[in-house]
Amino acid sequence: MKRLALIFVVLCLPAAADVRILVAYHSKSGNTEEMAKALAEGVRKVDGTKVSVKRIKDVTKADLEKADGLAVGSPVYMGDVAPEVRSAFIKWSTDFGFWDSRGLQDKAGAVFATGAFPSNGKEFTMLSMAQSLAQFGVVLVTPYGTMGASATTYKPDPGVDEVEAGIARDLGKRLAEIAGRLKK
Repeated sequence: MKRLALIFVVLCLPAAADVRILVAYHSKSGNTEEMAKALAEGVRKVDGTKVSVKRIKDVTKADLEKADGLAVGSPVYMGDVAPEVRSAFIKWSTDFGFWDSRGLQDKAGAVFATGAFPSNGKEFTMLSMAQSLAQFGVVLVTPYGTMGASATTYKPDPGVDEVEAGIARDLGKRLAEIAGRLKK
């Protein structure tokens, strides 16, 4: 009888809601896309999460509404975000109406960037994206000691190395964990 009661209680409890993370990025050479995939791997390490990885130009209003957290990535363009990323933020504000609706407020957010050289503007690029997310009321999630995850993608170490991908994975895991806490 106790087993039957326990089974009944378990079946009647509402299922834990999945935490949904959107990873949105712009990539021309493939390096920022590689960082996006690494970040998504980290998200998948947290039980009860679902992750969607999309080019930022393909992100829809519904994608953003469903997300409990979002990560935005960009290569460095002249010490700032790629024009495609800036355009997306403007689109989210005006066309999608998130400025007036405050529809992104209190979601967890993270940023990541790639740039050719060690002092190529990655911190400025991440700061620019973080500032845009903050304008929407997004709660910024960072890895310990930095603004976000970044990769130096030219000489002497072309591409995204394992350490850089590892930081992106750690950030993805942390983003999913914090998004889950904020969702409660």
